[in-house]
Amino acid sequence: MKRNTLKLSTINSMLLLALIVGFSSCKNKKKMSDLSDQQEVSQQIEEELSDDMDESEEPEREAVKEPTKSEKLENYFTAISQASTTASANGSISEALTMFSNPDAPVLIVIYRGTGNPDYDEPTTIKKYLDYLKDTKNNKAVVEEMVLDDYGKIKELVLKK
Repeated sequence: MKRNTLKLSTINSMLLLALIVGFSSCKNKKKMSDLSDQQEVSQQIEEELSDDMDESEEPEREAVKEPTKSEKLENYFTAISQASTTASANGSISEALTMFSNPDAPVLIVIYRGTGNPDYDEPTTIKKYLDYLKDTKNNKAVVEEMVLDDYGKIKELVLKK
């Protein structure tokens, strides 16, 4: 009888162990299936959002052309010559000077271009020319040529009236 009881207790122990392992693995599988369900749901949400973004009409963007250095410089010339106050003109002068390698960069102004060599006005510096624009409020010159340094700053400027 003791042998039967021992066999039964061994079998019962094995069954109990199998049930414990079985139930615990079911819980793990449930957790894993919950995670995979959540991943599927999040993927569906992402797909729907991307579909909505594709279907939604984006406002048309117009290409905005960046002004060239010469256009920026001419804009500064205009701003300086049309400034309503001395302070705003001085602010524009300070901004314009950042485009130059130094405030003593030479400025040549072409006053006549015949068949030969052009005739230049008296050479000046950019600082003096910008102050001239501020004082006279007269901007008739346009940029004809620029010489840039290695850093992309203007080191020499040729204007034409």
